[in-house]
Amino acid sequence: MLIKLIVIGKVKNKLLLSKINEFQKWISGHAKLEVTELKDCGKSVASARQLEAAIRENGYLFVMDEHGKEFSSQGFAEHIKRIDKKMIFVIGGPDGISDELKQQADTLMALSQMTFTHEMARMFLTEQIYRAISIIKGSKYHRE
Repeated sequence: MLIKLIVIGKVKNKLLLSKINEFQKWISGHAKLEVTELKDCGKSVASARQLEAAIRENGYLFVMDEHGKEFSSQGFAEHIKRIDKKMIFVIGGPDGISDELKQQADTLMALSQMTFTHEMARMFLTEQIYRAISIIKGSKYHRE
């Protein structure tokens, strides 16, 4: 399993960063994980070009958006289990993601109907990716 996480901006909150790093380490035990942090340029042309360059490779593109499809943890695991190529997850910065990139997404995905900071979204997404992997592998991390 190949996973690429593309995020806008760095995580400044040390507590969130510690948890994100922990989940990324756990993911790396089961999948090849690449993380690309891009400078926050808002919804500018420069930001759009950075994102386009980062996702040029072939893969299944998930774009995080509060208006996207919501999954249960089990449903998310089933969804990614069927994907047979690299999965690319994009989390925008405080100004969100351009409409052009949203239209390119294979799945426009919401973590919740609520809005989170991009730092919190990164933590929640990395945890859910790990949880999905654990569900697929049948580990005891996820309890029903």
